[in-house]
Amino acid sequence: MVILLPGIGSFNLLSGQGINEQVTVVAAYEPSVPDVNKININPSASETEVKLPVMSYSVTPVQMETKLSPESIPAVRLVGEPQKKLLRNYARLGFGNYTTPYAEFWANSLRSKSYQLGLHFKHLSSSGEIKDYAESGNSVNLIQLQGRKFFGQHTLSAGLGFRRNAVHHYGFKPAESEGFFPDDMLKQRFNRLNASVAIRSDYADEDKLNHQLSLGFRNIADKFKTRETAFSLQGAADKRFELFDFTDFQQLGLETSVDFTGYKDSTLKQSSTLVSVRPFIATGFNEYTFKLGLNFTFQGDSVSKAYLFPFAEARLRVVEDALGIYAGITGGLQRRGFDALAEQNPFIQSVLPLQYTREKFAFYAGASARAGRHINLYASFRTGVIEHEAFFVNDFSQAPFNRFVPIYDDANMLAGRFEAEYHTAERLKIKAFAAFEKWNMQQELHPWHKPVTTFGAEAFYNIGNKIMARASFTASGKQYARLEDPDGEERAYRINGYTDVSLGIEYRYTRQLSAFLNLNNVTGVRAYKWYNYPGYRFNLLGGIAYSF
Repeated sequence: MVILLPGIGSFNLLSGQGINEQVTVVAAYEPSVPDVNKININPSASETEVKLPVMSYSVTPVQMETKLSPESIPAVRLVGEPQKKLLRNYARLGFGNYTTPYAEFWANSLRSKSYQLGLHFKHLSSSGEIKDYAESGNSVNLIQLQGRKFFGQHTLSAGLGFRRNAVHHYGFKPAESEGFFPDDMLKQRFNRLNASVAIRSDYADEDKLNHQLSLGFRNIADKFKTRETAFSLQGAADKRFELFDFTDFQQLGLETSVDFTGYKDSTLKQSSTLVSVRPFIATGFNEYTFKLGLNFTFQGDSVSKAYLFPFAEARLRVVEDALGIYAGITGGLQRRGFDALAEQNPFIQSVLPLQYTREKFAFYAGASARAGRHINLYASFRTGVIEHEAFFVNDFSQAPFNRFVPIYDDANMLAGRFEAEYHTAERLKIKAFAAFEKWNMQQELHPWHKPVTTFGAEAFYNIGNKIMARASFTASGKQYARLEDPDGEERAYRINGYTDVSLGIEYRYTRQLSAFLNLNNVTGVRAYKWYNYPGYRFNLLGGIAYSF
């Protein structure tokens, strides 16, 4: 702007002086650039030779000292459920039809790291009648004391108890029998006294010498002056080693038992001794474990005999904590005493033939499985060759033929049992089982009073910790009894099977007070476990329970 303004001023000044020029444009303006000479010079790099000097070096190793100083981590505070308050005593009182009073009481010590004590008392009796049959009253009374003392790595336990069972031999119909049989003649009473003391090791270290020792005493006396007294001493010890690398461990052990029995009835007095020594060796690797041993058994009474029974067992963990199977062979000798026979059949005679039962050889196998968190499955199987197995038959040498005596026969036995269990914590539990037992007799026609099949189920349901419901049923298959015709000829009598259905319910009014009602044999079937001994039909028992 500074340059143009003077120009513009000059133009106006000249115009003012009267100069007039005319410019005529004859063509468009075409600018052009004239040719020039360019200097074409390219730069070039100067080449300079550089020589690197020869270098030599050495490495001197130096170990760096390091220190690990981890920071302390504070312990995690576990917030668990508070321990439930325990009560020392629990009592149940009830009454049912067939004139059935019931009372049961438990007393226990509370939580303790040094000892545990307990008391159990029970009374249950019934004086009901069974149509057309003799007096069938029965009762059971027991008192049991038990305790344990903990010594860190050992536990000392002891027990003392008394049980009195009374029954009537009601297995006949008075209207069809000849003669008069007073109640005192039909009544039987068993008084049992037992005592025991034992000590065992509780080592957490598997390589230590585990051991246990127990001493037991049993005495039984009935109303007709039959008495049996038994002392038993049992011991066991085992220790694990790691002598070889091809298995995870090796274990050596020894089990021993000494049983002395004195028996006396109105006609006989005898004593017997049974000694058993069982050394064994066990080992395991990965999911396999094996056990192998010998059973040396010595029998001493009127004659002395010695027996040798090998035994072996193998176990396999197919799935850890979910599926396991086992199988083995065994054998043994046991005395069929008066106490064991009366426990199995309370309607036996007081004078009995007593013998030893020898299992010459037996093979057994089984499996246990868990499906998920709620289902458990079990299966077992056993077959064996048995000498002098005991079977109960009616004694037809003495009227009214309502008592039993054991007879002995050699037989092959095949048995199995299957169980399935479903549970959801403490709310629902369901369990079912099925079992069979088949005998191939050497002399007798049938395995007397042994049902072929038995199966059943039971269920428990907890409704809000206020109502507990129970249900169960047991079905027993057919069995046979041995009878005698008037001419003395033996024959088999078939006893039909039966199904027993029971229901129970308990209502908790408070945590300490509840009421219960049990309904047994709700279908009212007539069940026979022993020939001519029917059980009660529908019966109920109700009462209250209290904790304090």
